[in-house]
Amino acid sequence: MVDRIAVRIWGMLALVTLQACGPAIPPVVAPIPATPPSPLPISAEARLLEMLDQRRMDTALVDGLLADTSAMLRARTALAVGQNRIRLRYPVLRTLLTDGDTAIAANAAYALGIARDFESVPALSRAVDGAPDAVAREAAWALGEMGEMGRSVILHALGEGVTAPVTQSPIAGRAPVVRAAMVVATVKLRNAPMHVITPWLADAAPEVARSAAYVVARLRAPAGIRAMFAVASHPDEEIRQHAARAFARSAAGDSLGSRARDALRVLLRDESERVRINATQSAASYGPLMAGELEERWRDPVRNVRVALAEAFAEVAGGDAGRWQRAWDADTMLAVRRLLLQHVRKRALPLFAGVELQWARSADWRYRVAALGNAERGAPMDSTVPRLLENDSDHRVRREARARLGIRESAAPAGPRPTAPVARPLSDYEVLVQRYWKRRESPRALVETEQGTITIELFANEAPLVVEAFTRLAQTGKYRNTTFHRVVPNFVVQDGDIANGDGAPEPPFTLRESWTRRRHGRGCVGLATAGPDTGGSQFYFCHSTQPHLDGGYTVFGRVVEGFEVMDRLVQGDRMLQVRIP
Repeated sequence: MVDRIAVRIWGMLALVTLQACGPAIPPVVAPIPATPPSPLPISAEARLLEMLDQRRMDTALVDGLLADTSAMLRARTALAVGQNRIRLRYPVLRTLLTDGDTAIAANAAYALGIARDFESVPALSRAVDGAPDAVAREAAWALGEMGEMGRSVILHALGEGVTAPVTQSPIAGRAPVVRAAMVVATVKLRNAPMHVITPWLADAAPEVARSAAYVVARLRAPAGIRAMFAVASHPDEEIRQHAARAFARSAAGDSLGSRARDALRVLLRDESERVRINATQSAASYGPLMAGELEERWRDPVRNVRVALAEAFAEVAGGDAGRWQRAWDADTMLAVRRLLLQHVRKRALPLFAGVELQWARSADWRYRVAALGNAERGAPMDSTVPRLLENDSDHRVRREARARLGIRESAAPAGPRPTAPVARPLSDYEVLVQRYWKRRESPRALVETEQGTITIELFANEAPLVVEAFTRLAQTGKYRNTTFHRVVPNFVVQDGDIANGDGAPEPPFTLRESWTRRRHGRGCVGLATAGPDTGGSQFYFCHSTQPHLDGGYTVFGRVVEGFEVMDRLVQGDRMLQVRIP
């Protein structure tokens, strides 16, 4: 301080001297540097992000942030209370359901849902009745997460006991998004009452009718099947998907089986591949009764329709060698033939002799892995192929062959990946706050596959920790030459296995769930986990809407271009790389 005063006095004396010795010189006014923004808001948000990442229950921090002047910060904090299960602050969330800021109130409702706070049921019920649509939607979803504890509220809202629930129920006057959320909430109920759900199939709003169709199809409740015949030819493609799924033998039984098969014969020729996939899966449940119609699907131009048929073909073909041979001859795709071979070997049918040895000599490592079959590792089996491949040049083949022989590679990691959070400096979190919360960057990623490129938008503002990990892995080249090891037709496409290529645990780092209000719609990108807070490098795309996954997995992006590429992918296809433009 003394030095600065001395410099200032010296400068003033020098200026006086110059003015006295010559013509007047206008004073030079140094520009005043802009006052940097206070670091407090950034540090507060960084501490919130750190608390989420480390899964700490910092009530003092929460109390301070919920009193902050920033509505956005309060909204994020409300969500964090539910994410971190800070039980002592659940009562505060209940009061926030009536907050004047819709984002805060909606986050509070969603947080109570992921926390499954049973004591909040009355407050959530009031929110469904009178809160703004965004809040009421989350309150309805949260009531569903309460399961049986929310049963009476859900059924009352949907009009149980009312003659015309679509027009006379308490929720009839709410927006379609609220009605749809309340209908979906019934899927979590034990023995969900179909007489309350099926009337909503007639709702004029497509999203409400979709929700009702989804619940009936998801539960495959026999009591709801009869009503589904009325929507089997609905103009909405998603409703037809659900109808096709609902007509499985397990739901239709003997009494409605014939009518269900007639409906499936039409749906098997639907213009939508997703409808055809669901119809194929349901038709296969009737076995030989639908064999003729299903064998026509071997000529379907969509790969995943044929994969769906191959998955279920054992129910259709049984021990009929001719059907198996026709299927084999009809489709040469590895994803199909691998499944057919597994079925035939499991049934010990005398077909396709020498295929495993032929595949074991293939130049394509995927055929060599397929040659090893799908038996449990270490289980008794013919060791000819594993012995042939135990020293294969490809580590994926070699590791699988040795596992079949009960040989553990010395480099194989022992035990599960650690789930304890890794300590990071606060500055790391401040960088993320600046990048994603302050500048609100919304990065994109290009997922380049052998079938084409998928462009995804990353939700960095909602899930910064997951997006950071995803982009870092992409930028360091980790997402190169991996395999889509899990593809379930009209459900999910999964990749991101940067360790072994078959879905085994990745290297030792773990991501926390970053639950947000983003839903599992068609084309969403989610973080694959094997339990709470076990995320790593693996991610998935959803082929179709999957409401039962909401609140269980982190949605951190969505497909914006390349839906047709996503739909073409089958198990075994390669992901060439992920680029961040």
